[in-house]
Amino acid sequence: MGVGVWEKWYIAVNRPLTRRNRHIGVDQMIYNSIMRSKRGRDRTFTETARRQQIIACAIDVIAEVGYPQTTIRKIADRAGIAMSVVLYHFGTKDGLIEAVIASMYQAALETVPPAINRARTQTDKLAAYIRSSIDYFDTHRPQLTALAQLGTSYKPHSGKHFGDLGLTPELSEQLAQLDPATLLRAGQKTGEFCYFPVDSTAIALQAAVNAVVEKILRDPEFDVHRYSDDLVKMFSRMVRNA
Repeated sequence: MGVGVWEKWYIAVNRPLTRRNRHIGVDQMIYNSIMRSKRGRDRTFTETARRQQIIACAIDVIAEVGYPQTTIRKIADRAGIAMSVVLYHFGTKDGLIEAVIASMYQAALETVPPAINRARTQTDKLAAYIRSSIDYFDTHRPQLTALAQLGTSYKPHSGKHFGDLGLTPELSEQLAQLDPATLLRAGQKTGEFCYFPVDSTAIALQAAVNAVVEKILRDPEFDVHRYSDDLVKMFSRMVRNA
C-alpha cells in the first residue's frame, strides 16, 4: 500500500473559527476557552469514543453525498449530536477532515504491518503484504469512496499539498512499514530472493496492489481474493526467478 496510495495532508486543528463557522452558533470566546482547556491534556475515553463516532459519520456522509454537499450539520445529524459538539472536538471542518484522513492511515497500520509480522519467511511476508493491503481496501470501501471524493473536491484552507494532509512525523515513520521495497531488500539480503532492481519492482508491486481500488469502487462484485492470489503467484515467482 504505502504513502503513495493515500495522497494526504496535515492541517492544524486549533486555529480560530472562520466567519462561516461562527455563524452556526458557537461563540468565539467560548470556542477559544474550550481549545485552551483541551491543550496540554490527554483525551478521556469518552472523548476518544465520541471523536471516533464523528469521524465514522463524516466518512459515511462524504461517501454518500460527496464532499461538496457535506456539512457539519449533516455530520452532526448523522451522529445524533449538536454541531457544537463536532466543533468542540475538531475545531473546524478542516480539522475534522484531517482527522478523517489520519484515521484511514491508522486503520491501514492496524491491518498490514501485523499481517506482515506474523509471517516467517520473506516470501510469506511478501504474500502477507499483498493480501492484507488488498483486504484492507476491500473492507474499507466507504473510506475509499470518501477519499476519492476528498481527492477531487477538497481544498484545505491551509494551502497544504493534498499529499501532506493527515500526516505527522510519527505517523510518517510508521507508514514506512508499508513500503514494499523494505521487504524486497530483506529477501535479497537473506538470499531468499534473487537479484532484481528493488526500486523498480517495488513501484510495480505497489501499483498492482493499488490498482484494485478503482476496480473495487467501480465493480462491487470484483473478486478481490482471486486478484490477491494472482498477484501473490506472479510476484513470488518474479522475486525468486528474476
